[in-house]
Amino acid sequence: MRNLLFFKKLPLIIALSMGLMACNDSDNDPNETSPVTTPSASVALQVFDNTTGNQINNAQVSIVNKTVSLNTDIEGKAQLQKIAVGRSVIKISKTGYADQFVTVDLVDKQELSGIIVQLIPLNLGGSVSAITGGTVNLANSTAQVVIAPNSLKRVDGQPIQGNVNVSFALINTAQEVRNMPGDLATQVNNTRAPLESFGAMVVDLRDSTGAKVELIANQLANIRIPLMARGIAPATIPLYYFDPTRGYWLQDGNQTLTLQTDNNGNRFYAGSSSTLNVVNADIPYQTTNVAGCLADSSGKRIANAQILLEGKDYSGYTITNTNNNGEFLAAAKQNSIVLINGQANSLRSNTVEHTVLASNSTLNDCLILTEPSQNITVRLTWGQNPDDIDSHMLAPDGSHVSFIDQGALLRHPFISLDVDDTTSYGPEVITLSKLMVGDYHYFVHNYSGTSNPGIYGSPIKVELNTMKGTQIFTPTSNTGESFYWSAFKIKVAENCDITVTPTKQWLNSEPTVSPSAIKYCSK
Repeated sequence: MRNLLFFKKLPLIIALSMGLMACNDSDNDPNETSPVTTPSASVALQVFDNTTGNQINNAQVSIVNKTVSLNTDIEGKAQLQKIAVGRSVIKISKTGYADQFVTVDLVDKQELSGIIVQLIPLNLGGSVSAITGGTVNLANSTAQVVIAPNSLKRVDGQPIQGNVNVSFALINTAQEVRNMPGDLATQVNNTRAPLESFGAMVVDLRDSTGAKVELIANQLANIRIPLMARGIAPATIPLYYFDPTRGYWLQDGNQTLTLQTDNNGNRFYAGSSSTLNVVNADIPYQTTNVAGCLADSSGKRIANAQILLEGKDYSGYTITNTNNNGEFLAAAKQNSIVLINGQANSLRSNTVEHTVLASNSTLNDCLILTEPSQNITVRLTWGQNPDDIDSHMLAPDGSHVSFIDQGALLRHPFISLDVDDTTSYGPEVITLSKLMVGDYHYFVHNYSGTSNPGIYGSPIKVELNTMKGTQIFTPTSNTGESFYWSAFKIKVAENCDITVTPTKQWLNSEPTVSPSAIKYCSK
């Protein structure tokens, strides 16, 4: 009976066995393909007003020629996800400001953060009739645009409504060359060629409805770009314009600008433009490579971090990345002085001043990226006048770091004045690497002692970078202006938590601190 039952069940057993074999064969099918993961990365940035230092919310952040778009939050922050690897151009826009562009070169799974974007407010110069044209000047500046009759059209192809408003945004390449849109470079034979800028501006044209207006093809407008540069200005210079699709600067045909001076001694470049958008008086320069490395305070090398090389005696810069060994090569102008620092997301290294010759050179020591919980840098910039504005940092134990005592990064007081400047613009950079419990106080001193302009009118800008993000400080009023201005204080708790308190005060004299016993915080 049992054998009979077995044979009755045999067809079912065979069917189940064949099913299991089929499943097993399917699991091991060599032709079956796994889901393809598209390589991508993310970028986090924070947007500020270039004039006030205030964070800008509801600024639109997008990828040029892509559908990706979002707005900044109340702190001016935004994070773009799933960006294609390779080169991308990020556009940041807000009504009332000139558009800004950031060029990034990403690798798979990279989480790039700590990018600081400063939007420059647009200033209305005047308006012209699209039919008759006219001349528009920016008040208190040599910036000018001369528009020929019947040379304009709306970008959307619709008829121009009313007069055309002409607004300007000047890019002070001498004080802050990092505010240049995109990569400050052009392409020569498909190779990146860095540029030195001698002045740049944005010209924004809109009709009475706010619609964007531009030059008709093959039309020219005469322009004047105020001279703003660290280097010796050439008598003539090519005109470039920014191409947001490529993220590079392109030469405007054979257009050439000439250096001129007005009756008040103000210098500017004059010539003709075929674009009337983002225009730049600059030239390519001969480069050489600076080699170096980036490490943490224990000596461990940092891979895939950004390195920024910025001219101190020329208005140009290069951004590159460290390799898997934490090493880098950065292109610099031959026979120049440069400033070099590293950035791994929101963390910033010390800044090194380096003299570049005609041949390749190497930094003596690695740039140092300090412990995340104690990573603080302060960057001061200002205008052409006064010549010398000094950075000062008071520590809880009474240590006072300035040009008199420039401190030390890897020993007490673990505060270093990395860069001192006495010939206009800055930057001056202070780096902290190990924090004491108590209060730090940062202030600036108008060492030149001149007041036309002074600290307020220069104007100065103080950029504070901590583990909690970036803050920008600038005086909001010249009422009671003196030769000393307090920017902020930092309170450090025993667990290394920090609290930043903006002070923004004019001081009658140099502040002091009541020293306390040295005690370093511990995370």
